Amino acid sequence: MKFIKSIIAPFLIILFPSMNQANTIDLDQVIAIVNSEAITRSEYETRYRRQQLQVNQAVGEIPEDIDENLLGLLIDERIQVQAAYANGITVSRAEIENILSDIAQQNNLTAQQLIDDLAAQGVSPGQSIRSIEEQALIQRVVDMSVNSRVTVSEQEIDYHLQAHKEIYATDKSYEISHLYIFTSGKSESETASELENMQHIHQRLQLGHDFAASVENFSDGNKENGGYLGWRKEDQLPELFLGALRDTPIGGVTDILHSANGFHIIKLHSKQGEVQIVTQQLVRHILLQPLRHNMTSQEVIAFMQDIADKVRAGGDFAQFARLHSDDRLTAPAGGNMGWISPGDVAPELEKAALDLPLNTLSEPVQSRFGFHLVEVLERREKDISNDLVRNAARQEIYKRKAANLYKSWFNQLRESAYIEFIEN
Repeated sequence: MKFIKSIIAPFLIILFPSMNQANTIDLDQVIAIVNSEAITRSEYETRYRRQQLQVNQAVGEIPEDIDENLLGLLIDERIQVQAAYANGITVSRAEIENILSDIAQQNNLTAQQLIDDLAAQGVSPGQSIRSIEEQALIQRVVDMSVNSRVTVSEQEIDYHLQAHKEIYATDKSYEISHLYIFTSGKSESETASELENMQHIHQRLQLGHDFAASVENFSDGNKENGGYLGWRKEDQLPELFLGALRDTPIGGVTDILHSANGFHIIKLHSKQGEVQIVTQQLVRHILLQPLRHNMTSQEVIAFMQDIADKVRAGGDFAQFARLHSDDRLTAPAGGNMGWISPGDVAPELEKAALDLPLNTLSEPVQSRFGFHLVEVLERREKDISNDLVRNAARQEIYKRKAANLYKSWFNQLRESAYIEFIEN
């Protein structure tokens, strides 16, 4: 008998009968009650079989004694499904079919073949559909109650990278030139005057003036080489320079950098090491979550289309975002999400952005977080190798914080739940 790959385990792990069947179950079949709903011996046995299949073990006779860990898992999942229903979360038939289709494709099967294979393993089509629905419900209630509340600051990332240098070290090198003006010991007015001079120099460089000539005319040092410093590894550069160079295109110059000793401009001639060029998009959005406003999906879509019409007629997108967006991180910035790389946001949101011409407002787009109005302001090609390092650190911090918040959230749910174990 063919066993479906383990990819299905996260989706097909809950094998409850429909909730509306709870009151029709014979009492002698009930092994636990969670609030007003029963968990039955047949549910337990179905889960036991699935666990055996997932580790490619033959399913023999099921032990009479209940495995407390397995029953505890069933109870924990039932509590979360109930929390989803209590928050008005639902999953449509179309969404279930899409998830089923995705699982089937990952196993090189059609949806019907997947259903048939699971049925051959003792999982009925109804159980398969129900398990997919309940996993989606759990994911959504966790997203709403936990994941959407986790934030990671840039300062936290900096601290994490500093504390784990050996994990995130790279072998990048930069070929650079340096123009600088000392301000150490100068008065406040003299420093302000030097900044004006530096701003003038920077403007000329951005217009294409020769960097080496600017060094010879204006820099306070290294004039004989036109400011050329050659190749420098990342660990040989101060973080002030390094942070600016990571966002500077080859052949370009950094913004004016201010250190304790003065003002600096760095020209990037070339760089070596791991490079990954992607298309980034500068995106802003308005997010509306139906549950937060006690609205149906159709009502939210109609409301967002009204906003879109007003923006297209000349309304201020940023003002609408500040007034209405449920994205607490971007709403204060007028919905601005900053530069996003592939994989940074929900797939539906990313696809909608990629399909949009610049400065064109989308129709309402649905993701697992709610409904979005999306606009792309700019696109660019960028080396994101450093962003990948920071994102890896961000994810590590995020997972830790989300795990702690999930534990606190779920403990509150479980403490307030009525749980009774039934001995037959």
